[in-house]
Amino acid sequence: MNKNFLYPIVLAIFLFTVGNSLVFASSLELITKKHQAKVQDSIKKLNLQRSKIDLEQLPMVSELNGLEAEAKALFKEVEENRAIRDSSSVAIEILQSKVESQEKQYDYINKRLFSEYLDVYESQLLPSEREEYANEIVKLNLLLEDPEISEELKVKGNINVIFQSLDRIERVIGGTQYSGKIIDDKGILVDGNFTQLGPLLYFSGSKDEAVGMVIESKSLLPKLVGVNESTRKQIRSFSLGKSPTLPIDTSLGNAIALEQTQDSVLEHLKKGGIWVYPILLFAFISSLVGIIKFIQIFSIREPKPKVVHQIVEFIHLGKFMDAKDLADQQPSPCREMLLEAVESSSESTDLVEEILYESMLNTQPRLERYLNVIAVTAAIAPLLGLLGTVTGIIKTFKLMNVFGAGDPKPLISGISEALITTELGLILAIPALILHALLSRKVAGVLARMEKLGVAFMNSLARGNRKLV
Repeated sequence: MNKNFLYPIVLAIFLFTVGNSLVFASSLELITKKHQAKVQDSIKKLNLQRSKIDLEQLPMVSELNGLEAEAKALFKEVEENRAIRDSSSVAIEILQSKVESQEKQYDYINKRLFSEYLDVYESQLLPSEREEYANEIVKLNLLLEDPEISEELKVKGNINVIFQSLDRIERVIGGTQYSGKIIDDKGILVDGNFTQLGPLLYFSGSKDEAVGMVIESKSLLPKLVGVNESTRKQIRSFSLGKSPTLPIDTSLGNAIALEQTQDSVLEHLKKGGIWVYPILLFAFISSLVGIIKFIQIFSIREPKPKVVHQIVEFIHLGKFMDAKDLADQQPSPCREMLLEAVESSSESTDLVEEILYESMLNTQPRLERYLNVIAVTAAIAPLLGLLGTVTGIIKTFKLMNVFGAGDPKPLISGISEALITTELGLILAIPALILHALLSRKVAGVLARMEKLGVAFMNSLARGNRKLV
């Protein structure tokens, strides 16, 4: 390429570049001035805004400090309220626990202690006092069972009965007298005067017989217990003011009650009911048979040991009448056996032996006769007692159905019948069993001695026959 052609091009590019640079420099200066003016304006506005903020900052800071102080006061008040609330909760819990404790104490006192005291107080009332004090106890029980009555009235009712019991204690602790009615030992209602000394109660009626100590009875009225003549006179004299002393029962009636439990034999048997009679009938029959058999069996005597040899010797000598007389002199039942042996001594040895055995067999039923009555009695007496026991238990259940199981007194008759029949059955069975064993053993001994006697007769007879031969 031609160099002269390139110069103008390069020059043109240079001029264009320089021209643009000058234009860009002038534009840049204008832009700088413009922005500087804006910056100055913005600085002025910033200064104005700062001065405005400075003017507004002081009241806002003071207001903020006031709000912070108010917030601190409110926070402190919140803390105080929380503390009050917590202490109130603790106090409420303490009060609730105290209330629960007081309620438990109230329930224990009102529902248990008062109830126990009322039961003891009612049980300690003497029969003659029930008419005077029982009405208040009945009213209190009705009051306690009424759900519409307030607890305050129930407590007042309990307290009134307590004061009543204290008044009674003050009245009777030193002794007191009052009139009333009583049932005597004959079941007759008698008027008279009661003398109460602590837990002891005496009665003196218009008749001399109606004097004695008082016990409870199944009826609503008290019952009179008879005492000996000296005690009766002492009670009568005290009631009339003629004597300053009274007989004291230190057992508080237990000795009298124990004495009343001592039944006679007939009274004891009557409590056994109807099944006592067949047991007694068997007892009578068994006893009668036992006495007869005892006399019969124990009166049997054994012949002397040499009698058999003497009888056999008479037979060998041909003295049959002497042998028969000697055999007839022996005690029964050996006498019958020896007589038959003498009469059949001329027969063979086997036949004589069979005759002796037959005589023993004939004797055994006579000795054992009626022993089975004693055996049957020993077997049937416990069964009759058991039957009486079942009957008594059935009677007890019937009485429980009528009177309930709370009071055992109405049930005593059935229990007595159940136990007494068993007692009588065993009392009869045990001696009957022993007597039967004793008599059976004695019969076996008699038969054994007869057998021994028969063997001795046969041996002596055989030895004599051999000598004759």
